[in-house]
Amino acid sequence: MPQGSKILIVEDEMLISMEIKQKLHSMGYDVVGQVITGESAIQKAGEEKPDLILMDIRLKGEMDGITAAKKIMELYDIPIIFLTAHSDKATLERAIAISPSGYLLKPFKGRELMTNIEMSLHKHRIKQKVREEIHPDTLSALGKKIDAIQLPVAVISGTGIIKEINQVAADLGGFLRQELLGRPVNVFLGMQKESDEQALNESEIDIILPDQVTLKRKDGSIVSVTVTVGFVFHGWNHPPDYLVLIEGAESADTASSYIGPEMIRHLMAITEVFRYPAFVIDKGLMLAGHNPLFAELVHKAGISQYMLNRPLYETPKFSYFGDVQDLQEIFRSGDVERRIKRYVFGKTVKFIEFIYIPLKREKVTTHIATIMVDVTKERHAVTEAEKIKREYTELYMTLENIRKLSSELRKLIHDLMTKITLGEPIENEYAQEKIDLVSDIMSRIDTAWIRYAEIRDQMAKKGYVV
Repeated sequence: MPQGSKILIVEDEMLISMEIKQKLHSMGYDVVGQVITGESAIQKAGEEKPDLILMDIRLKGEMDGITAAKKIMELYDIPIIFLTAHSDKATLERAIAISPSGYLLKPFKGRELMTNIEMSLHKHRIKQKVREEIHPDTLSALGKKIDAIQLPVAVISGTGIIKEINQVAADLGGFLRQELLGRPVNVFLGMQKESDEQALNESEIDIILPDQVTLKRKDGSIVSVTVTVGFVFHGWNHPPDYLVLIEGAESADTASSYIGPEMIRHLMAITEVFRYPAFVIDKGLMLAGHNPLFAELVHKAGISQYMLNRPLYETPKFSYFGDVQDLQEIFRSGDVERRIKRYVFGKTVKFIEFIYIPLKREKVTTHIATIMVDVTKERHAVTEAEKIKREYTELYMTLENIRKLSSELRKLIHDLMTKITLGEPIENEYAQEKIDLVSDIMSRIDTAWIRYAEIRDQMAKKGYVV
């Protein structure tokens, strides 16, 4: 029986999703998530990195399972089995076109499901092994890190050699990454004009600004790009290599924090005045605007500014600020939503209230503005008030217990005094029984008084009136 393989379920019918989950658990698989939309499937795949995904083809929202599967396979290379009740030719052709690992028609039996999963996992492991044997360089630690970056990047040595490049960047020029590894950077990137390159051959020094770079495609064509440079350190005692991010010229203008309609810019300005981090997304789940306070939080969360120029469901860490399924539901309902999230930073606990405000045009939600308010003090105050209430309740209950025990003791003593007053004989066995009862009640009273004193002292130290 399989053990430990992580499975993500993408199914918009929750009863079916729960049934599949139960089957998977009984087979020994670990279900790492259940989502109902294509966008949330992409986000969850990036967060959980499952070993396999079971994907329904027809999903809620604008993105269907085939489109979501194609994007997940491009970004994360995760095997996907399609689940569907529809076997029409058009759907089948679209599904086959992206080469899924399997295809199951509903309803299916548990043995069918398990067989498809195990075969898919086995084929994927063989595929990875063959890929590593053919291209052993992919096993390098640097290669794996570069390949995991979802943006087009290359690592250039100080001498201008392409030491690493991911396939996302190589695709821009129509190359396989292996065709560029170890080659001079000028076979891939150059100046905007050929005359500039000729001048460079005749000159000792020339400067190319980030927005004056061209990308040379395999077919001989040239396209303008913009580059941004970071560093790759191999220990502080060695000179760093250069991490080059390649962007299309058309995307260079999208870096502004204040794009979008006037209303968005005004809203961001207002939230900045009140010191609230805020951002706005459009219906395509693209960031349409944000204020500097939100930019600071994004940086602390480890999200690159450039990732914010992509659909947010392609940025796994963006789930810190909003769940894709929740945002899609707000677009559908058009209602204001308020939700509080708990964050733990070491020993510090923070509570942030997210206020989701639909921005509408002709009664149709086109954007969602999200304002983040730190409600940690308020939540701690509520928690403290509840704790005080519990302590006062316990104090009262302890006193009530002492009162009841005192009543029992009073009744016991009253019965003994009545017998003595009436001159009734008191047998030794009866006397011993009453002595034991008195001793037990006194012991319980002492315990209750000790507990009362402990609670009272604790409350007094906190400045509460007791």
